[in-house]
Amino acid sequence: MDINSIILAAGKGKRMNSNLPKPLHKVAGKTLLLWLQETLKKVSVSKNIFVLGHDSEKLTKHIQGAEYVIQEPQLGTGHAVKLTKDKFDRPETIIIVAYADTPFIEANTIKKMIDQIQNGFKISILGFETENPTGYGRLILNKKNEVIRVVEDNDADEEVKSITLCNSGVLAAKARDIFKFLDKVQLSNNGEYYLTDIISICSSLGSKVGYIISPEEELIGINNRADQAKAESFIQSKLIQKHLANGVTFFDPKSVYFDASAEIESDVIIEPNVFVGPNVKIESQSVIKAFSYLENCSIGENCSIGPYARIRPDTVIQENAKIGNFVEIKNSVVGENSKVSHLSYIGDTSIGLDSNIGAGTITCNYDGTNKNKTTIGNNVFIGSNSSLIAPITIRDGSIVGAGSTISKDVKENSIAIERSIQKQFKKRNIKSKK
Repeated sequence: MDINSIILAAGKGKRMNSNLPKPLHKVAGKTLLLWLQETLKKVSVSKNIFVLGHDSEKLTKHIQGAEYVIQEPQLGTGHAVKLTKDKFDRPETIIIVAYADTPFIEANTIKKMIDQIQNGFKISILGFETENPTGYGRLILNKKNEVIRVVEDNDADEEVKSITLCNSGVLAAKARDIFKFLDKVQLSNNGEYYLTDIISICSSLGSKVGYIISPEEELIGINNRADQAKAESFIQSKLIQKHLANGVTFFDPKSVYFDASAEIESDVIIEPNVFVGPNVKIESQSVIKAFSYLENCSIGENCSIGPYARIRPDTVIQENAKIGNFVEIKNSVVGENSKVSHLSYIGDTSIGLDSNIGAGTITCNYDGTNKNKTTIGNNVFIGSNSSLIAPITIRDGSIVGAGSTISKDVKENSIAIERSIQKQFKKRNIKSKK
């Protein structure tokens, strides 16, 4: 069975009020386009054909390797699909017509549509029930519970407007059938060719049109920033439910943000107001304390992060490590059982096992031109308020005295201290003011 898709992405997206094409806006860290592509991959779609229009040069960078057509001028959804006809050379190919700004359809929903096509329906259309159908086309059924036409809201009489079964626009059909029906679609009064007209054409020819009902939330369309915010809330709720089912504990789940790519193992505890960004992995038994911000990093088993910690890209925190309050770590490795507990910046650094980095320690990694590396060995103790001028190596078993500025390598099992001499003078008497 050959399954392809046509993804309609030619809309101008004016209501987004953005220079970025609408399909490239993100929800939970993924573009709308990527959400849809990943779903289509799950149902074994072998080829995606994109219909592009506004800002097509920006979109083509994100669909490398895929085929596309340019819809210019834009004469409706039926016209958009018809432009792809030459891309399909096998009449039995099942085509899924989807929309780049309606990206949250579940794979199981699409599989049900494909099943209908395999069971003899010429078209399968995706519908949904809603308490407020205003603005949506309605699915009109016959006594056999088959769809016979779609009536747009502007064309509906009061009886049709009372129908709550609405059209999402997503449909499936074989290539042979969809283009045969499109050849019969007439230009509408407003100068467009409607894809939904193929429903009545198909039915009038005596062929069956089936429908699948999806939850309304699955079919959130992103037309403006309010829709995007609604979609974000919906996806965050789904991600939270996924992590709860996998054994993650939350104190206040609605206050936590997750990128869709985050991987969280069981028995992790996440406190309120935590941001878990892209490509974050948190292993079992770790605790992420309140107001911490994580992105592109790996947290090992039984670690403690925060509160108010920032873990930046390319950082690895190994098992049993502790990263405390107001600590920022970037492009670094913190070894097993090591601690960076308070008020520190660790950048471009490797810290070994069982080391302690005192409060206020700064790795001075940037010389104004290059980022330089700091290497701290095993069982090292760095005293509070120390500055380590990279590139530098602090070898195993060493101690750096508090308040030191260290610019030379420290030998193994040695003590390094660098301070100016403390001077003390007798206090002179100062007359108090009356």
